[in-house]
Amino acid sequence: MLTVRLLGSQKKPPTGTPGSSAVEQGFDVRIETRANLLAYRVALVWTPNGWQSATYTECRLAETRHDSDVWSGGISYFTTPPIKFFYALVAAGPDGLSWDNNGGWNYSI
Repeated sequence: MLTVRLLGSQKKPPTGTPGSSAVEQGFDVRIETRANLLAYRVALVWTPNGWQSATYTECRLAETRHDSDVWSGGISYFTTPPIKFFYALVAAGPDGLSWDNNGGWNYSI
């Protein structure tokens, strides 16, 4: 059983001037961590360049359930032309890090 998993992602509508570098894009996610993980930090780890570099964006605790916690986070970026983002999820607990990278394929938006 996964201790951290993606519940859903939603692309944000682009804002700004189409065709310019001032177009803002992004997405929001909801992440579930199992109670046994005792997660105290959850983050999106993402890259716009095929993992040549990576950025961590921390999520916030949105809901506590009996058997899990739900975290939410989002990423916004400015780019022209559109690029493909890849991301994975990581949660930190007392026993270390737990990852969800979509079975080795990473998530993309």
